[in-house]
Amino acid sequence: MQEIRSLEPEAQELLQKLKSLAGKGPVPAMGHGDTSVGVTLLHDLDVPMTSLSKAQYKGIVITARRGSKAKDLNRVNLFAKVPDWGISACKSTRELLDRCGYDRDGERRLNCTVRARIPNSQGLFLEVDHANGWLREKQSLPETGVRDLVAWNMSDLEQRLIQKQPASAWIVAVPSKHDGQDYFHYRYVTFTARPRASELGRLLETGTVTVDHLITDRGGKTVEKGPLFKIKPSNVEALFPSSPSLDLLRI
Repeated sequence: MQEIRSLEPEAQELLQKLKSLAGKGPVPAMGHGDTSVGVTLLHDLDVPMTSLSKAQYKGIVITARRGSKAKDLNRVNLFAKVPDWGISACKSTRELLDRCGYDRDGERRLNCTVRARIPNSQGLFLEVDHANGWLREKQSLPETGVRDLVAWNMSDLEQRLIQKQPASAWIVAVPSKHDGQDYFHYRYVTFTARPRASELGRLLETGTVTVDHLITDRGGKTVEKGPLFKIKPSNVEALFPSSPSLDLLRI
C-alpha cells in the first residue's frame, strides 16, 4: 500500500507492532477508567509511561481512545496551556474560579468546555482577537453583559502545539467486556506529521478546537488540570497532514 510505503521507518516499525497486537484480538484491560485504554496499549507495546510528557515510540506520540470505528473517538487533548496573566483581566486561576465557578458537593468548581461563537452554561466563549494576535475568553451574562476574562498569545499556543504534537499515531481500540473483565481490541491507526500550527486560530474560531477548564477549590487550594485544548478526531486532518486511517486487520 502506497500510504504505508510513504511512512517514515519509525512509523513503519510501530505499525508492525500494532498489527501484531491487533492480530491477538481483544486483550485484557489494565486498570479502570478513561486512562486504561492508553495504559494497556503502552504496556503491550513495552513503551514506558511518564507523567512528564506524552508517551512516545521513537519520537512518535501515541494517543489511544475507545471507539467502534476509525474515527469514533472522544475529543483528544492537543496540549495544556495556562492563560497569559499579563494580558488577562483575571490575574490568576483563583480569580477566574471566583468569577465564573459554581458550588457543588461542598467545593467551588469550574469544569466545563468553552468554544467560540456559542456561550456555555456559565456564559463563557472564545474569541480570536486578530488585531492583537490573542485568543480571548469572555463571559456573556444578562446581568453583566460581555466581559473579558483571560487571554492567550496565539503565537504561544502555536508553539505549544508544535512542541506537544510532533509526529503522532492516533489509535482506536474497540472495547468489550467478558465475565466482568474489560478488553480492548486495537484496530485502527492514523499517522500524522507535524501540525499546521497556522490553522489553529481558524479552528478555534469555528469551534473545532475547544478549551476545557478543570478547576477545583480543595480546602482553600486551587487545583487546575488544564486548560486543555482539544479537538475531535474527525477534524484531525484539518490540523495535521495525515495518512488514511488503517485497519490493522487488513494490512
